[in-house]
Amino acid sequence: MKVSAPGKVLWIGSYSVVFGGISHVIAIDKRVTCECAKAQEMEFVTTFGKFSEGQNELIDSVLETLRTSYDLPKMKVVLTNDDAFQIDGKKTGLGSSSAATVALMGCVLGLINNSLDKDLVYRLSQKANYVRQRGIGSGFDIAAAVYGSVVYRRYRDINRVDSQLEPLRLPRRVKMLLGFTGRSANTVNLVKKFEEAKDNAEFKEIIHEIELNNDMAIRLLKLGKIEAAIPHVRLSRNLLNLLSEGVVGVKLETEEDRRIMGLAERNGAIISLMPGAGGGDLILSLGYELENVKRAWMKEGIKVIEVNEDEGLRLEN
Repeated sequence: MKVSAPGKVLWIGSYSVVFGGISHVIAIDKRVTCECAKAQEMEFVTTFGKFSEGQNELIDSVLETLRTSYDLPKMKVVLTNDDAFQIDGKKTGLGSSSAATVALMGCVLGLINNSLDKDLVYRLSQKANYVRQRGIGSGFDIAAAVYGSVVYRRYRDINRVDSQLEPLRLPRRVKMLLGFTGRSANTVNLVKKFEEAKDNAEFKEIIHEIELNNDMAIRLLKLGKIEAAIPHVRLSRNLLNLLSEGVVGVKLETEEDRRIMGLAERNGAIISLMPGAGGGDLILSLGYELENVKRAWMKEGIKVIEVNEDEGLRLEN
């Protein structure tokens, strides 16, 4: 059995998705591949080395979740990450952990059931991810790894996994380009900071305004009107920076990050922003023609990652 799952870019709904807000996450063609077969003993070979059971938190979370419903056979598993998930030994924030969770879950379930039931993989992957992250996070990355690009609203009850999602790809002509800042963000710590501030009245007020703009952006995106959606996305990002710096007490963008985003927009991007948690990792540019952005970024020494939108979990030959 061999499957693969994609990485992701969250460009609408950063942080607000954690608090039940609407989001749009794009699945990308940087994938984690998992191959598994029955064997004499449990063995896990990954991009980061070999592991036995009990030695890797991600692998253990998947096995623990599966064992609530299945007797697992002994097996050899090979998990392989696309090179773009790390640059110079630093994680790039493209969702390798969620892609690996889904790929491993899908592969083992496929081996047991001799079929790939995406809805089952999704529910169990969300539960495994919840265990590994100790309840921090929203699960949007798991949704993209299973179903591809989606509009997503998080679950309220992890036992029922009652999330809301709807497939939605970018308009066909829109291209993406990513630039790596050279700094890896600590997403869990950043989310914890937002969690600590969530009962603040000003926090609630700004999150509400962010949600209104994100909702309008996604409504327009569904109509294929990305350029009409962009001002709402931009306003949401500005409000998020106001919230993070003024209420939460963390800075998600440096002046250098903003300079690089401005450079992209002056060279043809219709929008450039820090997706996901910010605080490092990546800068995303969207546009119809991004060659000038690529050249401008490379001239500045930015490590460019070329990506395309991709499908979710799939069987591989």
